[in-house]
Amino acid sequence: MPVFEYKALNAHGKAAAGVIDADTARDAREKLRQQKVYVTQIAEVRGQASKREVVKDDKGEKKVVISTQLPRVVTATGALGMVSAGVMLLQLVLAWRNQGSAGLEGQAAEDAMTAGHLVVGVISALATGMFGYVILKGRTWALTVTALFALLQSGGPFYALLSESDYLMGMFALVYGSLGALCVLSFARMKDTGASEGSDKIQNLAEVSSFTRQLSTLLHSGIALAQALTACIEQAESPGMQKVLRHIREQVTQGSDFANALETCPGYFNTLYVNMVRAGQASGRLDEVLSRIAEYLASQNRLRNKVINALMYPGIMLTVSVLVVILLMTFVVPQITQILVEQGVPLPLPTQILITLSGFMSTYWELMIKGPLIAFFFLQGALQQDKFRLVWDRMKLKSPIVGDVLRKTAVSRFAITFAVLLRSGMPALEALRIVKKIVGNRAMQEVIQGIHDAIVEGSDISTPIKKSGFFPPVVGYMVAVGEQTGELEALLERVANAYNEEVDISVQRMTGLVEPIMIVMMAVVVGGIVAAVIIPLLQMSTSGLG
Repeated sequence: MPVFEYKALNAHGKAAAGVIDADTARDAREKLRQQKVYVTQIAEVRGQASKREVVKDDKGEKKVVISTQLPRVVTATGALGMVSAGVMLLQLVLAWRNQGSAGLEGQAAEDAMTAGHLVVGVISALATGMFGYVILKGRTWALTVTALFALLQSGGPFYALLSESDYLMGMFALVYGSLGALCVLSFARMKDTGASEGSDKIQNLAEVSSFTRQLSTLLHSGIALAQALTACIEQAESPGMQKVLRHIREQVTQGSDFANALETCPGYFNTLYVNMVRAGQASGRLDEVLSRIAEYLASQNRLRNKVINALMYPGIMLTVSVLVVILLMTFVVPQITQILVEQGVPLPLPTQILITLSGFMSTYWELMIKGPLIAFFFLQGALQQDKFRLVWDRMKLKSPIVGDVLRKTAVSRFAITFAVLLRSGMPALEALRIVKKIVGNRAMQEVIQGIHDAIVEGSDISTPIKKSGFFPPVVGYMVAVGEQTGELEALLERVANAYNEEVDISVQRMTGLVEPIMIVMMAVVVGGIVAAVIIPLLQMSTSGLG
């Protein structure tokens, strides 16, 4: 969500300043106006990391605010990442200077650094520095990539320390190892504060759904909220959830509003959750609303697990196929081709290509691993741009294999979320604003924004849905019938259930299509490698018999 920096006057006429998150500057002004803060100047904060954190106001009461300051461990990790880039360049310079003495009678040693190794090393160093810079911008994904880089980079120096007692290499290994450890700590810290790039997602749907169902049951039984939270703390299995619930109970016992207390833990309770609880409190039906939230979260968790389970088998097959090819090309093929070269057997073109690829993979294996990580870095950077993200999300929805599943999943999520919000007594416009935040697809966000704008201009809900081109025609007609009969929520739930079944069918169809394709591709690749090796062996045996 965008973050806006503002200057304003409070209810007492005094100057105030700060930052706030909102979809647009207009929404930010409205939020501040509800807090009796009147904006005089506002601008979007770009290129700065943001996170939610709990602070105390002038009266000593806790409240959630948006901060542009990252946790210290994250800042230290980003700084060490940039330092590690300099250490990698220093390591390259030392290796380049020492490789001149590695020759013997004019022949270079096997481990002498080539220009290709130097280029790969420089690219790796620059990539590590860029990852450190991105970490300082608050991007959680950069922590994972940097940890992988640190693990790869520490292998060589650590081996040199053990085998040759090279303490300088040991210092390098210590730097890279420390970077990897800090990445893990930073990832846990960012996850605990819910500061993952301003995302509005619940980290553990199953855990939060279980807590919500328990709390709904306890409240329906007439137990006070603070006591119900105490019981939920005793039932919570993970330490993180226990910590969050204790924090919420403390705020509730101090007189804070329950919805406001939930808002201070955005990694566990997103905008949808908080607004539904606020609506339930206003209507006096908090237990019923919590029950609906629990059912919604459970259904979303089931839907996500179906997609993950369906893609798990093809993913395992792809991973095994890549590992088999790498093993053949790196260890098996070089030994066989070396025999062919020593025997002076004429090599056909497929074998020559195979030898070239095998030599490249054996020499530049580091580039084969780091290259995709660097490409992932540039892709994530591009996805931060609204125009590219819109094009990317549209391409995902139109992709030949998974596009149909993603589109039906998005329609199902829209329908069930919209229905749950409407059943909670929330106005349609406010419900659409919340749905827009959680759909997770920029193309669909544009469609929902168009529906919202059309309703503001006086249209009904079904007309812009029909004209959007994103939703299937049956959805528009179902919504129209629901508006006419006053049963919009029930019909939206039927749409969601229908498309959940469609997702199951599409996933099964996709899995059935992907499996044979991957088997054929694996057979072609492995068969080509085997054929390129066997053909010259047969030629050699034939010539030997002749």
